[in-house]
Amino acid sequence: MAQTGSHEAVLAANVELSAQLASSYNESEPHYRPENVARVAAKLEGVIAETGAERMLDLGCGTGFMIDIARTRIDRIHGVDASPAMIGRVDTEAGPAEVTIEVGDTGDVDLEEGTYDVVTAYSFLHHLYEVGPTLRTAARALRPGGKLYVDLEPNRHFWDAIAALDRAAPHDPIIEREIAMVADHEGVALDVGVDAETFNLAEWGKTERGGLGEEEMTSALAEAGFASQRFFYEWFVGQGQLINDPERDRERALGDADVVSGLLARAHPLSRPLFKYMGFVATR
Repeated sequence: MAQTGSHEAVLAANVELSAQLASSYNESEPHYRPENVARVAAKLEGVIAETGAERMLDLGCGTGFMIDIARTRIDRIHGVDASPAMIGRVDTEAGPAEVTIEVGDTGDVDLEEGTYDVVTAYSFLHHLYEVGPTLRTAARALRPGGKLYVDLEPNRHFWDAIAALDRAAPHDPIIEREIAMVADHEGVALDVGVDAETFNLAEWGKTERGGLGEEEMTSALAEAGFASQRFFYEWFVGQGQLINDPERDRERALGDADVVSGLLARAHPLSRPLFKYMGFVATR
């Protein structure tokens, strides 16, 4: 059932949820699995190579996932997050990059304009009531030709496909698992220590808007001041089962997953509903 939200309510819900997650976030989040860190590092390195980046802004930085990946690759990094609990776990002293952090609303934060080479937002936009203000922040912060790298956002094409399924009909366990994960917001909320309403507000872009769509984001990026963008899709249905199958050699399974993902990527746009997540690189 749809609920009524607002910028203030969604922001407050995220601060509450983050306070529950922060202490164990780095140890429990799949973001930190080596294969995902390697994937994100490769994408970031590509963006750095395209821009010759020396300064990076990380919006919705959380506990510093992107900062930790970037700190050996970029000279100066500034992170912004609304959650004091999350941002308090960012290691600003590990080096070699100069790292600064700031508690703030990414849609209304005072930053130097036109001075950043790269802006990142990892698994963050779906936590917002509206993406427009944060995209405008990114555009203002970037120099001309700078790039915004967004990753691991719920793919609306996938969510629409799940919603269209007859849930009473029999499905393969792979599909049943996805249906259960989409449907069981209340159970997930209880697992992380908040009520279902707070969880749904904190995940507004996923639970209430059904993920991010390519067409919607193309329009929003243009309105924010970006000149172009390229989209990519990640984590096809069943990929987790493939790479975590105890009966398979893990390195071989990871390689097989890369082959399948590459083949499906060539089949875009027909294959878009088969991927759980999307991302993009946009140029200012």
